[in-house]
Amino acid sequence: MVSLLAAMTITLGAVDQDTQLDANRGASTADGETVPMDVEYHGTERQLDVPSPRLAGAEISIDGVADEEAWGNAPVLTGFTQFDPVEGVPATQRTEARVLLTDDAIYFSVKAYDDVEGGVRATLGDRDSYGFSDDYVRFILDTFNDRRRGYVIMVNPLGVQQDGLWVVGGGGRRERQMGPPIDWNPDFVWDSQGQVFDWGYSVEVKLPLKSIKFKEAEVQDWGLQVERRIARNGYSESWAPVSANVANRMEQFGRLTGLTGLDAGLFLEVNPVQTFSQQGVYDADAGALQRGGIDGDFGLNLTYGITSNLTLDGTYNPDFSQVEADAGQIRVNERFALYLREKRPFFLEGTEIFRLPQQLVYTRSIINPVGGAKIQGKIGSFNAGFLSAVDDVSSPDGLTESAHPVVNIFRLRRDLGTTSNVGMVYTDRTYNGDRFNRLAGIDGRFQFQQRYTMTLLAAGSRTAEGTSDRTTGSLVSAQFARSGRNLQFDASMLDVTDDFLAQSGFIRRTGTTNLRSSISYNFRGQPGDLLERWGPSLEMEGFWDHDAFWQRNWAEERRVRLGGSLSFRNNITIWGNYSRSSYQFNPRDYEGLFASAPNGGSVPFVPDQSLFQGLNSGTLFIWVSPFDKVRSNVRVTRSETPLFDFITDTPVDIADSWSGNASLNLFLTTNFSSELGVTHTNLFRQRDGSLYSSATIPRVRGQYQFSRALFVRAIVEYGSQERGVLMTPTGGHAVSYCSSTSCRALQGSESNDFSIETLLSYEPTPGTVFFVGYSRRMEDMQAFRFRDIRPEAEGVFMKLSYRFRG
Repeated sequence: MVSLLAAMTITLGAVDQDTQLDANRGASTADGETVPMDVEYHGTERQLDVPSPRLAGAEISIDGVADEEAWGNAPVLTGFTQFDPVEGVPATQRTEARVLLTDDAIYFSVKAYDDVEGGVRATLGDRDSYGFSDDYVRFILDTFNDRRRGYVIMVNPLGVQQDGLWVVGGGGRRERQMGPPIDWNPDFVWDSQGQVFDWGYSVEVKLPLKSIKFKEAEVQDWGLQVERRIARNGYSESWAPVSANVANRMEQFGRLTGLTGLDAGLFLEVNPVQTFSQQGVYDADAGALQRGGIDGDFGLNLTYGITSNLTLDGTYNPDFSQVEADAGQIRVNERFALYLREKRPFFLEGTEIFRLPQQLVYTRSIINPVGGAKIQGKIGSFNAGFLSAVDDVSSPDGLTESAHPVVNIFRLRRDLGTTSNVGMVYTDRTYNGDRFNRLAGIDGRFQFQQRYTMTLLAAGSRTAEGTSDRTTGSLVSAQFARSGRNLQFDASMLDVTDDFLAQSGFIRRTGTTNLRSSISYNFRGQPGDLLERWGPSLEMEGFWDHDAFWQRNWAEERRVRLGGSLSFRNNITIWGNYSRSSYQFNPRDYEGLFASAPNGGSVPFVPDQSLFQGLNSGTLFIWVSPFDKVRSNVRVTRSETPLFDFITDTPVDIADSWSGNASLNLFLTTNFSSELGVTHTNLFRQRDGSLYSSATIPRVRGQYQFSRALFVRAIVEYGSQERGVLMTPTGGHAVSYCSSTSCRALQGSESNDFSIETLLSYEPTPGTVFFVGYSRRMEDMQAFRFRDIRPEAEGVFMKLSYRFRG
């Protein structure tokens, strides 16, 4: 009788007219009696269309155990197949997923069976913390059923959350990463819990409709995929079978069909933020830190759901404090600016719409915004986003301490067919009427025969530094790629003129043309084979001076790289490559460089181009994760590399380089995790074997998790970096750069920075947070001596914020 009453609560639509439905979908009859929906949908048998699992008035407690009777009437998604490292074979472990939909949320539950005793890996950590270290299940919801964008909801066996957006075709080469195209930066509000048992683990998830965007339609279908990863052996499995022969994996997802009456209701979020901080700066005269008073700052963030698929965000005096500072990067012998990832919450919302094949939008160029507003969403086949902010930075000419440029960014993209799209972008950074940088571009991504993609972008910029100083430039890029289970290849071109400037973007090199192509092949074994996957790869790349390329001259920089990978059982992977590079520069690029003469004068520097031909380089990378408590990886590179002057970006000398990094992750208990890492590089002049530069950056990070919301963390990092004087490869004479007014010796530098960060954080949901932290930066007078350490700066900070949701 109880089960009959539970079954009678099942409805397959929002209205009584939805009674003539197929019985295996849990059909309602005219007298209100309902057929239970406890029906299995096997992915291996291509049973991928799941009728609307609508349940009226369900009462489900998110405790990690799906023991409510409502779950007994939910469709069961099973029959998983493996897609990595071996594709298309049956899953090694059984997985059962269930899904239910109510008036205000969608629910998931999973039973993940494991026949290896103690084989489940799970750690208690903060949000987005476990990555590849733990077992997990993840659900991908394509709420617009457009095969282009999906919500990624991921939980480990203890219910720790990780979420993001699956964005097809987002980002250029610099954004590429192993695995699917997921942007892990966004955080959504949802509930989850998990429990570990002898037979495996179980998880439950509740995702409110207010937390996601979807179409305004009475009847709609959503794309759905369920994936599982077994951390101890690196196996990845999915409910809907997927193949790398299809470029867009979302085309192979299953579907929730016939969803009706979806309404998120009024969506309004108010997020006040109060911060307190006290800063201390070293005073050389006093020989000690001088601490200021306590500064308090108030900010406010507002989010309003105009419709279920269109959102307006506003911020006043936003708090962009970094909970964790950017990890140290090596800064010796660097020719171009270092890229830093965006971490600030306001800019992370809706980032997928602003992605382009090249980084024409880089929100970290908005350094210290006073306020901003943003609107983004999808209307029909159009995706649109507009961001406006007022920055508070130094003026570009350095004549005034502060300027308030207005930054406006507009992006529009239209879907074409099933997986293609075209779009445009416009950015404007204006300091006043006669100082601005404006950029406009069009782009498109076209997929055909499922496995081939063509990505195109053309953009132009106009920059004014005054009424008479105005320049224009252009950027063009194209990429053609083939996806495949075994064979993959791609070819790309990027052409940027000297005067192209994207002040709201990040373009590392201008005045160049870059051609690149690569091809790789994977041989695959069976799960449990000693060698489960291996394959070779070949990459070729060339850089031309922009004008020289169109004059059909030879490339200034050329590289051929032969590589390969080996994936062994028990989660051990080895990558390696060997490359050969050559550099050829026009003598005019060396104008302004002089070498000291024996008589005390100086002579123009004349490069020996033969030094930069046929340079060899080799890299070995090893990833090891067969153990429950330990993960590690090591990379070692040995190369012959040019030494560049940091003014003209041209090679002057040649060096032998040894570089590498190592990381050791320890999970000593369920609650405690630590990471020990070090990055190191040495450059030795080939002329005499003397040291030109050296950098060593060790970093230790430890975290104790009291609960999923509460943790304490400490980070200690030491950065020792030194660079010697740049000298000629013959004779060892110092090199200087001379302009029309003065000469500047290319002197060396040295820094030994030592920093400590501690943080106590409580964050039950994104936007609701309390944390207090302390940071201290010091300078060691002699590398790694720790005898004469001088404090440079310190800070104590506190943040309180609460996310009110209506």
